[in-house]
Amino acid sequence: MKDIHHKSKFMKFYSIIITFLLFFSANVFAQKAIKHKVKPGESIYAIGKKYDVSVSEIYDLNPKLKGAVLSLKTEVKIPNKNYKPEVKKATPAKKEAPVVTETTATHLVERKETIYSISKKYGISMESLCEMNPELKTGNLKSGMKLKLAAVTPESIPTKSETEKAESKSVVEEPTRGTAGTRDTELAKPSSETKLAEKATAGDLIHKVEPKETLFRISKKYDVSISELQKLNPAVASGLPVGYDLIIKKGAAAKIETTLPTTETAKEVIAVKPLSSENMSKAEFLIAKASENLGTHYRSGGTTSAGFDCSGLMFSTFKNIDMTLPRSSYEMAQYGTRVDKSQAQKGDLIFFSTFGKGRVSHVGMITEVLDDEIKFIHSSTQSGVIVSSTKESYYTRTFVQINRVLQP
Repeated sequence: MKDIHHKSKFMKFYSIIITFLLFFSANVFAQKAIKHKVKPGESIYAIGKKYDVSVSEIYDLNPKLKGAVLSLKTEVKIPNKNYKPEVKKATPAKKEAPVVTETTATHLVERKETIYSISKKYGISMESLCEMNPELKTGNLKSGMKLKLAAVTPESIPTKSETEKAESKSVVEEPTRGTAGTRDTELAKPSSETKLAEKATAGDLIHKVEPKETLFRISKKYDVSISELQKLNPAVASGLPVGYDLIIKKGAAAKIETTLPTTETAKEVIAVKPLSSENMSKAEFLIAKASENLGTHYRSGGTTSAGFDCSGLMFSTFKNIDMTLPRSSYEMAQYGTRVDKSQAQKGDLIFFSTFGKGRVSHVGMITEVLDDEIKFIHSSTQSGVIVSSTKESYYTRTFVQINRVLQP
């Protein structure tokens, strides 16, 4: 009798547990969104990875979080992947929609393809592509790799002709790159129209310095001594910058300004709209890709994980979304739209004049915008790839401008 009594109690307890689990799972599946409280060090990108959803999907449920500072314990709604809405029975008058079977697809990476171009080709986000293929988080995309894709219908996979048409529309003419050893302190190369240009201005004979020219070569060209050139141009004692207006002979007129060109008047500051949700998602992706290189040492002319210079890090990072930036920080300062500091957003390029005179010689990418502070990732000569702040006295003093390159 005792055994029967114990078995009866056990069966009742077991049925209660089963009922509770069924109720709990049914309740979770019934929720369209999961609520998540922000923990220290978390970002929207990190939360998206945790729940296997894209940044844009989170922003769709939380529009107020776009461009806002993510505070601790903020309640963020996350799309529930297990949510299954009730399917209403179709009325007899309506025909049921045809069932389309889904298959898991793969993609074989071809030469010159990027994560961005592949995500566009299949209509999935770059974040989702990286989540399905973890090897992309620690290594670069290589030709011949086989990537897993989300479940797709056969009709949704683009044909070769459709892909070629789409790519032909999105091809951007690549600007002329500098050599691998091009330093960020060099000026943009002058156009062919100014090649070997000499001009007499206010009685002075002027020569614009071309790439690879030396004082010796110029002195021979004009039949003047190197010491005379150095005396007339004391600023060249520390080097001969490309584009410099070198005084060859002085006239009777007043002295000519020989300062290097600056970017202060190169671009007008323009009021712009905030980044779209798509571009905000791109910015988060770019920040994540650049952050993979934190700690990589500085290397002049470097564009790989073996070492980066400041513009090399930006050039390599933006290649992930099929955007080809100019190769030097000075030329990058002429690219995109210059915006006011108050309009800065993630993904914008931020420029500094580390050699004075307002001339751009350093670049980074904004990773966070606070009330009175901007944080940016860059490759510094001393510490390599790091995140710095405009509150640091050095960067407060040398700040020049901010450019929006992620256009609508």
